[in-house]
Amino acid sequence: MPKVILTGLGGAQQSAIAAAFSNAGWTVGGTSRTAPGAHRANLETGEGLDAAFAGADLVVFTLPQDHTPGRTLKMAGAISAAAANVPRVILNAASRIEASDLGIFRNMQAVRDRLSSLPLVTLEPTVYMDNILAPWSLPAILSGTLAYPAPADVAVAWISHRTLAKAVVAAATAPVLGQSIRIGGPAAITGTEMAAMLAAHLGRPVSYAPIPLPGFAAGLNEAFGAPAGDRIAELYAHLAAHPDALADGAEGLAKLGVTGESFADFIARQRWTVDA
Repeated sequence: MPKVILTGLGGAQQSAIAAAFSNAGWTVGGTSRTAPGAHRANLETGEGLDAAFAGADLVVFTLPQDHTPGRTLKMAGAISAAAANVPRVILNAASRIEASDLGIFRNMQAVRDRLSSLPLVTLEPTVYMDNILAPWSLPAILSGTLAYPAPADVAVAWISHRTLAKAVVAAATAPVLGQSIRIGGPAAITGTEMAAMLAAHLGRPVSYAPIPLPGFAAGLNEAFGAPAGDRIAELYAHLAAHPDALADGAEGLAKLGVTGESFADFIARQRWTVDA
């Protein structure tokens, strides 16, 4: 039975990926400082990674939303050293890696370059459908507003964690070593179209409200510390300036033999309640 190790076991993306590997018959392990049953490892210093990766057929590194200068590059260096004998490594960039001089993209480019000596596959997803279920988003939807920091008329090929997980499992064995693959949902839809689909499913009015980027960045900086908000806001500023930047991805899924979950199917399987 093949063995996969996931970094950051217990995270939302990693949990979906772990379930998909388990369903595919893999032995699943991971690294974490807190998750029960995980290898205690420090991704930045590399402490514990050699033991965690021992005997692994695959390592999946999901790039964390950590925008402290230089930190994710240190993680890439530690993983590169510890995974030197692992047959395949998948980098889930958790975003697109654009050819841009913006800080967030330069950092992702540097991480991928640092891992390039490994037998590497890079997956570049669009934006996660699951984001709208977050505690800061779901109550507003139930009150009638889908708020997101993207222009209302820009179409995005949103991807679910479930589809991401299927793509990672497929990339574990597909003949795609050395490739960066852009993945996304089966269709690009605008914020206005998403709100209309939510309204039809919930049976109540839902409108789309673009979040102004300065306030979006300031809120994230306050919640997670600067420059997290500034860097994430760069993604959406890039999208506003390049409206087609996140409109593709079905071709990448097809290369992996995966069919993406539609937004209609995604919303149909959610509970749409706020737990007390």
